[in-house]
Amino acid sequence: MSDMHAEARLDSGIIELDSASVDRLPESPGYYRLLSSGQSVMLIGYAGDEGLRAAIRAAWQQSPVAGVSLLEYSGTDTSEAAVAAAEGEISRLKPLYNEGYGRFRNSEISLPKKGHRIRKAMQNP
Repeated sequence: MSDMHAEARLDSGIIELDSASVDRLPESPGYYRLLSSGQSVMLIGYAGDEGLRAAIRAAWQQSPVAGVSLLEYSGTDTSEAAVAAAEGEISRLKPLYNEGYGRFRNSEISLPKKGHRIRKAMQNP
């Protein structure tokens, strides 16, 4: 009976983020949340046809997010449903590392408005 439970496909859950746990994720479409140890959402992403396992492994290796220790995931039937669910979660929770919601809005640079000048520090005598 326990062997059957170990082979069952998990459609959602919260796991520790390590390589052994990532290997047990389903290969179906879905969306995921990377959580800090204090349970705050740091990043939300989605997996299309490549599956949750491949998408999370790629996201974890390509751009590691500081302070992430937990992974919450949920499987969906189609990749379109995964994209819609992830976008809804991003707009609702506004995670720190998603594009447009970071401290400085990630890639957005704040420049002085036209007519204003940048003040420079005084030189030391």
